Amino acid sequence: MTKKANPSPINTTQDAKLLLDLFDNFLIDCDGVIWLAETLIPKVTQFLQLLQQQKKQIAFVTNNSSKSRRSYIAKFENLGIHGIHKDRVYTTGYSAVLELQKMGIRQGSKIWVLGDSGIEDELSDEGYIPLGGSNPLLDQSWNPKNPLLKVDPEVKAVVAGSTNEFNFMRIATTLQYLMYDNKRIPYIGTNGDRNYPGPEGLTLPAGGSIVEYMSYCSGRSYINVGKPSKTFADIIFYDTGFDRSRTTMIGDTLSSDIKFGNDANLGNGHGTLLVLSGVTTVPELKELIASTNHQRGDDSLVPQFYVDSLTKLYELLND
Repeated sequence: MTKKANPSPINTTQDAKLLLDLFDNFLIDCDGVIWLAETLIPKVTQFLQLLQQQKKQIAFVTNNSSKSRRSYIAKFENLGIHGIHKDRVYTTGYSAVLELQKMGIRQGSKIWVLGDSGIEDELSDEGYIPLGGSNPLLDQSWNPKNPLLKVDPEVKAVVAGSTNEFNFMRIATTLQYLMYDNKRIPYIGTNGDRNYPGPEGLTLPAGGSIVEYMSYCSGRSYINVGKPSKTFADIIFYDTGFDRSRTTMIGDTLSSDIKFGNDANLGNGHGTLLVLSGVTTVPELKELIASTNHQRGDDSLVPQFYVDSLTKLYELLND
């Protein structure tokens, strides 16, 4: 796979039209690309409509497990983006379910959840029984007599992801399952992201900070079913039938979105577009390029193209 140490900026209408000519399929991240928290990034709706008019295929690929695919559809609708189908939204909660199925863990099995309702909803929708998660007993102060600290031997796996309710009780209960039976219960992490862009310019801790915390506590590695894992990519391409050589990944995070696209060999190694509307800044990109050119950096993090935002990309295409 060939990756470029000096990514190409999209600054002109010609640059933007070349991008559309190169790719038929667009995998698009959500947080920092489509919206920031609850605010839609300007002209994103028009950009998506333009892709549809050009007969391009679109799938939304997010490392956020806190919401189910149904919740994402509702958010798209609330922000004025209509007509998105559930089968073109890939959350890591759903990816975790597909991994359970691949592992042979049958429907009706109990799964311990460290995370929000998105994981629970996806598990329930596919016939699994989620435990933990949003159980109100986990909101209580530390109490060694909390009944959830007693391991249910019928639990077949642990799935961990992002939650705003991370507390000591959730840590302690999840740890019991990760240590149980000489650490034999499979441990699935929905992503390894450190942070994500929040409202008012805030940078907030992402699901990977929680997944890695439990990994450290238990001394265990986890099965990563989010970006940039190849597991997630294989699921998407099996499901969609997209031609990888004609597919690009659009995202705002170098370590997940861009690495995901490069590791999956999208566009024959050239199928990555970084937008600077989320967590990655221009100085960070320049520092990465400089370190890579001096053979100190990881070239799998380097995008082929970059642009200020989808707003800018749309404006160039309509200039």
